[in-house]
Amino acid sequence: MLEEQLIQTAGFRNIGPEGAPNGFQLRVRSPYYRGLWANLIEKPTVTVDGERFGGDTIRWTLPAGEFSFEELQQSNDARWPLGHAAVLTVPRDGGLARGIHDVTLELRLRMSYIPEELQPSIWTASRKSVIVK
Repeated sequence: MLEEQLIQTAGFRNIGPEGAPNGFQLRVRSPYYRGLWANLIEKPTVTVDGERFGGDTIRWTLPAGEFSFEELQQSNDARWPLGHAAVLTVPRDGGLARGIHDVTLELRLRMSYIPEELQPSIWTASRKSVIVK
């Protein structure tokens, strides 16, 4: 079940080999009420404890599969449905330390029916999240 908040409480974790993580993940709810074609997603920015991670290196996992940002832009049939969280995978040597972190996400989405000069729509969310392992 998805929470109302953009950044979900479940799914914030380190990834990679035990004892040597190579990144972290967070789950994100689509803020758009209709779902969205993946090629309308623009580069997100994830900030953890003041350290910024740009959208070029973030990988997206959607129901249609896992994508780099470039692959999202080239996709013709991948969607981010309203009822499904996207998993953002952020590379970072050593992952994140155990404990509480300040996490901010800036998400930029284009809408197919809104004039180009009014694009993108920007959502920003912050919350405290915990890494347990």
